[in-house]
Amino acid sequence: MPLQANTPISTTVVAFDVSGAGAAEAGVVKRFDDVVVVARELGYVTQDAGSPNLTLTFAPETEIGSALHRVAGAITEFDGSSAPLRVRAVVHYGVVFRTVLKGQISYLGSAIRSTQSALRRAPEKGSVMATREFFAYASTLTGLPFSLKSINGTAAADGMSQVVFADIAAVRLPAENGLPSADPAFVEFVKRRLAADIGPFASALVDRAMRSAAMATQLVTVLSPNIDDATARASFERDVFGYVKSRGKN
Repeated sequence: MPLQANTPISTTVVAFDVSGAGAAEAGVVKRFDDVVVVARELGYVTQDAGSPNLTLTFAPETEIGSALHRVAGAITEFDGSSAPLRVRAVVHYGVVFRTVLKGQISYLGSAIRSTQSALRRAPEKGSVMATREFFAYASTLTGLPFSLKSINGTAAADGMSQVVFADIAAVRLPAENGLPSADPAFVEFVKRRLAADIGPFASALVDRAMRSAAMATQLVTVLSPNIDDATARASFERDVFGYVKSRGKN
């Protein structure tokens, strides 16, 4: 089947890498695979084989707030298991070309290259950052689950903004200050609360999520994407974070 004509579209692109000494070690690359899995569920991914980096291009119809929430959750989970290494990501908005070959959609173009270039210039400890172009695009949207805050004090930021999720920020606490995800009372609370939104599968999901989330706040980030409705998801996160806070451990 011949390649169909390239179609120019405006969309969101995210570039990721891992900053810090030892980022190319085999164990780090393996843990980064969990980030890759989430990215592939959300859009079109390109990656240098054997390296902890990737570029994710979203289809233009993607609900960008929910998608970036999942991205931030995957990054936070990696950071929690790989300290002091951290995933660094830059979100950009621009024009790409969509092609279709044998029914498979792919993307290429200047926005992808611009995102990768911005990542190379970004502060090493910047976490999830946004370019000016994404800032302008996000300002046209409503109901986003994040805010954009200026990055001050570094020329490398080059006009970028920090992407801040109020609910996910709590996950970046040092492990010793948090409530363990295996705390029996906490596990029972989360299973009941999640079941209210998704039904009897909640218990199995919580048990599986506990294998990769050592802390209570990490568990919330892993579980919340299973709730499709944004309002219900935010309510779940608010209730569980409130429970953790009430235990006096965070």
